[in-house]
Amino acid sequence: ELHFAFEETTARMVVLGYWDIRGLAEPIRYLLAHVGVPFEDKRYGFGDGPEPSRDEWLAVKYKLDLDFPNVPYLIDGDVRMTQSQAILRYLGRKHGLAPKDEETVRRVDQLEHQSADVLWSSVRLCYDPDYTEEKRRQFLIDIADKLKQIEAYLKKYGPFGAGKSVTYVDFHLYETLQVIKALGPSTFRKGYPTLVEYCDRVAALPGLKEYLASDRFKAWPFFSPFAKALAAQNKPPADDC
Repeated sequence: ELHFAFEETTARMVVLGYWDIRGLAEPIRYLLAHVGVPFEDKRYGFGDGPEPSRDEWLAVKYKLDLDFPNVPYLIDGDVRMTQSQAILRYLGRKHGLAPKDEETVRRVDQLEHQSADVLWSSVRLCYDPDYTEEKRRQFLIDIADKLKQIEAYLKKYGPFGAGKSVTYVDFHLYETLQVIKALGPSTFRKGYPTLVEYCDRVAALPGLKEYLASDRFKAWPFFSPFAKALAAQNKPPADDC
C-alpha cells in the first residue's frame, strides 16, 4: 500500500487560478467541490477589446512564486504548483482520492492518459484555425474507438475509474466526456450508454452535485476565445450529429 505524508498547511483559503473558462481547471474545481474544500476560484478574463487579450494573467504571471508559471495554478498554504494533472494528483493524495495499491495505480495511470489523449484530440479540433462542421463530424467518427475502449474498461473495472472507489481520475474523465458530449450530443447519448451512465454517476457525487447546480459552475464556454468551437463566441453544435 502506498502512503504519502502531507505537512499541515495554513488556514489560508486554497486558491485555484485559471482562465474564465472550464478548460483544464474544471476537473480540479470538481474535486475540490466533492471534498468540500472552500477555494477562491480566481478567473482571469480576456479583456473587453475587439480581440481577446491575455494581459490580465500576464500582469501577475511571474509574481506568484511559481516554479513553472502557468495556469492553472494552485496555492494551498505553502504549496504553490502548476500543471493541471499534477495538481489533480496532489489533491487526490491529500484528500484520500488516490489509488492505494500498485495494480490500481497502474490502471488509474492508464485511464488518466487515455482520457488526456481524448481531451487533447478534442482541443486540437476546437483550436484548429480551419475548423469546420465536417471536421467535427469526422472527429466524432475517428474518436469512437478510444471511447469504446473506455466503455470496455468501465464495464470491466467500474463503476468508477479505480473500481468501487472514487479517485481523482474520475473528475478528469468526466470533464473529457463532457467535451465530447458538447461536440456531438446525440452521438454521445445514443452511442455510448455506459459512458452516459458513468457521467450521471459522477455528477451525482456529494459536493459535485451541489456545485453543478450552483452559480459557481459556469457551463459555458469550455475553451478560450482563441478556439473555433466550444468558445464563448460560438454556438453549441446542433443536436443532430
